[in-house]
Amino acid sequence: MKGYYAGLDIGGTNGRLKICDPDGAVLGEFTAPGCSLNTDGIEKSRLRYRSLVLPALDELKLDPGCCLGICVAASGIDSPSDEHDCKSSFEEMGFPHERLLVLNDCQVFLHMTEEPALVVISGTGSICFGRDKKGSIYRTGGWNHIISDEGSGFDMGLKVLKAVGDELSGRIKCPVLTPLIIEKTGLDSLEKIDDFINANLMEKSEIARLSLFAFQAASQGDREAIRIHRECGAALWGLIRDTFAKMDLKSPADKLNLWLWGSVLVKNDMIHSIVEEKVREGMPGTEIGIPKMSALDTALKAARSL
Repeated sequence: MKGYYAGLDIGGTNGRLKICDPDGAVLGEFTAPGCSLNTDGIEKSRLRYRSLVLPALDELKLDPGCCLGICVAASGIDSPSDEHDCKSSFEEMGFPHERLLVLNDCQVFLHMTEEPALVVISGTGSICFGRDKKGSIYRTGGWNHIISDEGSGFDMGLKVLKAVGDELSGRIKCPVLTPLIIEKTGLDSLEKIDDFINANLMEKSEIARLSLFAFQAASQGDREAIRIHRECGAALWGLIRDTFAKMDLKSPADKLNLWLWGSVLVKNDMIHSIVEEKVREGMPGTEIGIPKMSALDTALKAARSL
């Protein structure tokens, strides 16, 4: 059986896998439903990992035991026990222990450079990691969507439901947002909203999906939708600010990169602009940008260094 390298980017909504040969030629790229270990639990996550990886290997006629290096960048890797659980899932598939690297899906971006760096992700969930000049790694947020994930798609979606509920209660007006949500989801009563939240609170991607409608409404001038964007942008800035405060830096003497990633920060221009403006005010001199490599490609790069 031939050797190969594999990189995985497993977020709360989607899981991605990329496989290359020893020379770096891509053999295949695959997508399947994702998961977050800290909210979905080990059993569901194990099934999601297997449903992404095993059909891909079968299609390419590859054996897990012949893997030369695999890096799993996964949502919900929040502790040594989470790392152990994730590793166990891949070892059960037959991947060699010594060829397996497991990282939080945000932390993987710190492998792009040796310089001090910060990366904040806002997609279905949110989290921020920083690494200072000593190589120490610091984290803020991302503990779960009930007590954390501020500024994320889930947070924004929940705020949308609250705003629509407030209008249905006669407390505020959302002239663009409420009709849009009713049209797209059929949630035209407080009872339906309550049922929707109860049914989807742990499957957070359904609530996070509502953030797309918040952006549409804000773009059309809906004041409540704009307020939601400002609150979420400020929350993401808080993650960055508080992570930066923990790092051992002698700014502005130390060069500092900040990468913005995740569907909310990359695709929502309003959130991106709010965060960038606050960073330029609060951390002048920071180099802000979108990662040149995706999390998937960065994971594959890390796998090839094993």
